[in-house]
Amino acid sequence: MRLYMLLAALALTIECFPQQFQFDNVKYRTVYPEDLCKTLNENKGYTLLDVRSNGEYYDSSSSNASLNIGRLKNATHINITELAGRWRELEALKDKPIFIYCSHSQRSRRASRMLADSGFTRIFNINGGMTDIIMEKNKLPSCYKILYTSNLPYTILSPGEVMEQARKSNPFFIIDLRADSLFRGISSYEKRNVMGRLDAAHPILFSELEGKISTLPGNQPILLVDEAGNESPDAAILLHNLGIQNISILFNGMDAWVDEEVNNGNRSVIKWQSNAPYHIISATAFDTKMKTTPAVVIDLRSKDQYNNQSKNYWENIGHIQGSINIPFQTLKDNPTLPAKEKMVVLCTFNNQPEVYDAARMLTEMGYQNINILRGGIWNLRWAGYNLKGKASLKDWVVDVPLQNQ
Repeated sequence: MRLYMLLAALALTIECFPQQFQFDNVKYRTVYPEDLCKTLNENKGYTLLDVRSNGEYYDSSSSNASLNIGRLKNATHINITELAGRWRELEALKDKPIFIYCSHSQRSRRASRMLADSGFTRIFNINGGMTDIIMEKNKLPSCYKILYTSNLPYTILSPGEVMEQARKSNPFFIIDLRADSLFRGISSYEKRNVMGRLDAAHPILFSELEGKISTLPGNQPILLVDEAGNESPDAAILLHNLGIQNISILFNGMDAWVDEEVNNGNRSVIKWQSNAPYHIISATAFDTKMKTTPAVVIDLRSKDQYNNQSKNYWENIGHIQGSINIPFQTLKDNPTLPAKEKMVVLCTFNNQPEVYDAARMLTEMGYQNINILRGGIWNLRWAGYNLKGKASLKDWVVDVPLQNQ
C-alpha cells in the first residue's frame, strides 16, 4: 500500500511525534479529499499549509524522485521539522481556517496538533495528503485541476487515470523499466513477482533507454512504468531532455497498479497478468469476507510486535481482532496451523516481504484459499481514518497502545 513513499515520508519526521489519529476531530478537523473543494468554499480566507520537505514542495528531491509529486497552488510552505520554531509566522491566522497537508497525512496530523496546541482554532487536516489526491484525482471535483500544480516536465497519472485514458483511440506506448526477471515474474523475490505486468508493455531497461530512443513511436503518448515509482521520474526527465514530448509516469509504478486491481478490479483495455497463485485482498474486501465467511487470520509478525512490546514504538499498533500469532520464521509445519480447507488471511505490519513468502509457502503445502491482506494492519487503520466511508475498518484492530492511537 504505497509503502515506499510512506516509509520515506515517515523517515523524515518519525523522531518528532508518535503516529496517532486520536486527535482527529478533537483538536482539529479532518477533511476527505472528496470534500475539500466544498469545505474550502465554506471557509473563505483560508490558508493552505504544506509541511513536507523543501525537496517535496519544490519537486526537487534528487535522492528520491518519487517524492516529487506536485503541490497545491498558493500553499504556504513550512517544513514539519521547522514548524516548532516558525509557527509564530502564522500567528495572524490563529482564528482563520488553515488546511494542512503532506504526502500521506501523517506529518500534517502532527502539524495540526502542534498548531492546535499553540492556540490556533480553525485547523483542518487533509486526509490522505497529496498521495490520495493524485491517486483519486480523476474521481475528484474539477476544482482539483485548478488547485494542483507541479514543476515537473512530465505528467503523473494514477492507475485509474491510465485506465480511463486507455479507453480512447490512441492508447499509451508503455515502457516497463524493470529487470527482465520482474517483468517475467521469475524473480526469487516473491513480493516483486506479485506485481505482474501489463500485457501491452514493452520491456526496456532504464540503462538501455537512451540507446533505443529511435525505436520509440512519434505519434503516441509514452507511459513509463517501474516497480514503485522510484525509477520512472528519472527516465521521464531523460526522455524530456532528449526531446521526447507527451511523457507520463504511472504513479507509484506496478505497486500502485496492484492496489488498483485489488481495490477496484481491472476496468481497462490494458490487461494485467498476475503471477500469484493466491489472493490479495483490500481492507474493504477483508471486512466483507470476515463478515460473511470467517477466516483464520494469521499475524506473521514477531511475538514482541504482536504483543506491543517492540523497542520501536511505531511497530506497536495492536493486532486484528481474533487473529493468531505465528511468526514467519516458525510457520512451516507449525502445529497450530489451521486445516488446509480453511480460508486463511495472512498479515504483517504493512506489505513486508514475508507475507508474500508465507503465501507461496502455504500454497505449495496444499492450502487452497490463501489471502494476503494488502497493506496489513497499518492499512486497516490508515484506510479507516483517511478514506471516506471506511471508518469501520479501523475497528478490526484492537489493543492499540494509547501513544499510537
